[in-house]
Order: sequence, then structure tokens, then C-alpha cells
Amino acid sequence: MATVELHVDNELLDVFEGIRPKLNGLEVGRHPSPVEGVTVLDMDMADAPPHAKTMEVVVSVASGQPDVIEIHYWDERGIFIAPEVPFPRP
Repeated sequence: MATVELHVDNELLDVFEGIRPKLNGLEVGRHPSPVEGVTVLDMDMADAPPHAKTMEVVVSVASGQPDVIEIHYWDERGIFIAPEVPFPRP
């Protein structure tokens, strides 16, 4: 588990409430971003790599209902953290 930042446009905070139950995480705080019109949510994410610093949620909207497609993570230097893929052992 890691606590990561999720930057959300203030106009989309209500939409985020619709996908919150679909995330395997918990909001533990929020504060204004240095970027005007953006709020930073501090999220404890159960599936986040331990060295993750920020996250991005990829959402699809079908029939007016948002659905989480993927979650991407970056480290403190802004480098994308590739998902770990288990390889079958012979």
C-alpha cells in the first residue's frame, strides 16, 4: 500500500464521487493544487506500488455511468511505473 496523490479538476470532483467505490483505496486528505482549479486528493491505495507518488485514473463513461478502466502510477521523479506482470514458471 502507498499513499499517492490524485490531481482532480475541481469541476470533476462530483464525477470522482461516482467512481470512488470502484477504487481499491481510501481518501485520507485533500488540499488545493498549485495549479488553479485543481484539488489534490491523498489516496491510500491498496494495490499501489510502494514507491508510487502520484496516480491517474482512466475512466470510461457508458450510458452515463463512469467505470474505471485502468490506474497508472508514477514515482517521485515522474517516471511511469510499469505494471508487474507475473510470468508462468515451467
